[in-house]
Amino acid sequence: MNPRRHQDDTKTFEELTFNQQSLAMNMTALNFRRQLKAHLRRAQREGRDREDVLRRRPSLLEGILRDYPRPQITVNFSDHGPSPH
Repeated sequence: MNPRRHQDDTKTFEELTFNQQSLAMNMTALNFRRQLKAHLRRAQREGRDREDVLRRRPSLLEGILRDYPRPQITVNFSDHGPSPH
């Protein structure tokens, strides 16, 4: 499978610079926002519970972020400050 999405793409996501990757992820987030609005409109038309639909979205994003745990910070008061683990 070719990782390039369009014929005129010249780089894969991995090949983008940090700033280009950040911009691409921001664009994806904006697209997700538009998709969610459309999804909620569809849910309303079909008589689905809006709050139930919204409750399911954080678990989707949390599942993705769970793969990348944040480092824990410990504070040693006899030391000079917090240190990441």
